[in-house]
Amino acid sequence: MLRGDGNSGETAEVLCPGCNVILISMDTVRADHLSAYGYERKTSPHVDRLAAKSAVFEQAISQSSWTLPAHGSMMTGLYPGRLGVSHYPAKRRLPDKTTTLAATFKQAGYATGGFTGGGFVSAHFGFDRGFETYQSDGRRFEHNLDEALGWLDNVKDRRFFMFFHGYNAHRPYFSAQIDKAEMGIPEKAPVERRGFCVKGRREKPAQKQLDDILRYYDASIHHGDRQVGKLLRQLEALGLDKNTVILVTSDHGEEFFEHGNCDHVRFLYKEVVHVPFILHIPGATPEGKRIRALIPASISVARTLLDATGTDHNMPGTSVLPVLAGTSGAYESVYSEASSPVGALGSRGETMAMTTPRHKLISYPVEGTDEAYDRVHDIHEHKVLPEDHDAYDNRKVLRAWSNSLVVLPKPASRASQPRYTTPTAKTQEGEPDEPSASKEPTAPTENEEPEALPDAIEEQLKALGYLDD
Repeated sequence: MLRGDGNSGETAEVLCPGCNVILISMDTVRADHLSAYGYERKTSPHVDRLAAKSAVFEQAISQSSWTLPAHGSMMTGLYPGRLGVSHYPAKRRLPDKTTTLAATFKQAGYATGGFTGGGFVSAHFGFDRGFETYQSDGRRFEHNLDEALGWLDNVKDRRFFMFFHGYNAHRPYFSAQIDKAEMGIPEKAPVERRGFCVKGRREKPAQKQLDDILRYYDASIHHGDRQVGKLLRQLEALGLDKNTVILVTSDHGEEFFEHGNCDHVRFLYKEVVHVPFILHIPGATPEGKRIRALIPASISVARTLLDATGTDHNMPGTSVLPVLAGTSGAYESVYSEASSPVGALGSRGETMAMTTPRHKLISYPVEGTDEAYDRVHDIHEHKVLPEDHDAYDNRKVLRAWSNSLVVLPKPASRASQPRYTTPTAKTQEGEPDEPSASKEPTAPTENEEPEALPDAIEEQLKALGYLDD
């Protein structure tokens, strides 16, 4: 059995030595709204086709409920609490001395390119580290798609690592007419669904209106899937599909009042942390494979991709390849965390969760309260188990895990870092910056003042519905 708290020590055969790698992050996409995961609407036909020849992990749990910390874990293999980026609103960028996935591939001789929606994965927050090209010309996949396709053509004769990210399924839910038609939305309906889950209007709408909102969310997933399909077709046209490892995942899901909330960020219920994890390794799963084993979705990204290609590294985290190979079973526990000011839009402050194959335990340290659920008989986590249930025996384990996350030193002041006047492509050396003067880890607190955001990043976040609370 594997544990979800770091490097398992398990090894597996290198399945695609020296292969290219593409990491696709469909931001805000919950697993149960992808048709690849059995959803009733055909939201993801292109991802479905990839899934048919891939390993589909059916119980992948994100390590956080919002973009910055979850992607931080993907790129470093470290928990958000270790990185010091779990608290919303964002106060820090990724620690300067942290090794990143892109930097590791670059050191191994890979061309590295990032094409993202910016915002909480912008260069400002340190996500460009290790990328030779890092571009964020708009929030959705299509805003960076042409440049991504051109970059692929330019590096087709080299080994490469690409990070392709888009906020297509993030509020406001945008889609084109073809997507709306597939989801049963009237032809003359608006292109976006605005006015949902905004500050001051977060009460649950009538069921008919909620159904309409869900159709818009599904249409936005369908729209993102079409852009992913264009990337996959270009890969095939260039003859690169036979030697490219592809991982399709998400940072978090979205709430539609399943537990009285909308949006994401503040809570760790299933609708927010259950994400897709579709791993395509050429020749390894030609007929596709469904894997029921519980896995951590975020901290396993880096090691899984590096190990699958046989790339030398010393990164933390864990790999799911032993689970794929059948040499190890499900993880005994998977941890998630989030934090936001108490009372803000219903926030209960610091929140941490421990998911096991049978139970889910959510803890609210500020309140001193816990909730436990039976994941086998209550798959949507609606019925809180009584206090005398043995699921609460995991309290000490969950707290010990949280207490073990010593925060890395605070990054140096942005004044000493390169400034980005526009969110466009940049070339970096991929080497870590000098550490800050402080030698001791400094934990972020709710009273810590966030650094000022560049105007371009602030506008991106406002467009995504952030910074309104």
